[in-house]
Amino acid sequence: MRIIKKLTKYLLITLLILIFASPLWIKIIPTKHISFLTGKLPVVDSVVCNFSTKVSGESMGSLIPSGSSIVINRCFEDEDLKEGTVVLFNDNANLRFGVVRHVLPLDPVVYKVSDEKAPELLLDVIKEEITGITKSIDMSKSKYQAKRKTESFILNANEFLTDLYLAKIPHGMGIEVSTVEKTTSFSRQEDKFCSVIVPKKNLTAVATEITDIKTQKIISQGNNIVFNVSSKPNINCKDFGSSQGMLNLDPGSYRYKFLINHQVLANIQFEVR
Repeated sequence: MRIIKKLTKYLLITLLILIFASPLWIKIIPTKHISFLTGKLPVVDSVVCNFSTKVSGESMGSLIPSGSSIVINRCFEDEDLKEGTVVLFNDNANLRFGVVRHVLPLDPVVYKVSDEKAPELLLDVIKEEITGITKSIDMSKSKYQAKRKTESFILNANEFLTDLYLAKIPHGMGIEVSTVEKTTSFSRQEDKFCSVIVPKKNLTAVATEITDIKTQKIISQGNNIVFNVSSKPNINCKDFGSSQGMLNLDPGSYRYKFLINHQVLANIQFEVR
């Protein structure tokens, strides 16, 4: 027992030495992979969680003048992302500074974020897209004026969709020679998986997700999809299988989600057997 305790102690010391000796590589590792290091020692949290970055450009105006160096904390929880929090987030693979203007209590939670150059131009951001935050900025000089209530940003599916459902056609057949059958139960050997969408308007920046209910893992994902209102309905079908372009789902229970601006407009449970 004493040997195990000594080994554990030495391993912890070695780990701490590696952290302090290599502050650069620890910053590029996603926080979720090093969460076991945080919350134990303040000095370790400081090294693992905090990094300094310089602001370039005039996007943050007088709040954070160009050339300023600020410390960003990348170890944060949902409750830390309140209105008025300055965040560093990913916008199409580019890191940008912004301020959380509204918090939409959805699943996932959606944060309406804008900078000071165009404070009324709000972007929809989720927690996974936020790299870090800082609470050290005085927000009293912000130019943003809330002209709408938070609830007004929450989308209503009825404004975008006439109908959306899952369906099937026989395996190996095309929609040109088949009639889709509405269902939430699919056979890997006999069916093609289809989604049928009837939009009320042209839809852009649509995302779809298929999630394993048991593991909560996203199995299939589509982004930046466009649906044209002139094509009614929009029918998309895939064979089950592991080859490219197929839907690789094992037997089990899943959820199909249809999202616009990170907001779920449809959430359908289905079975694969």
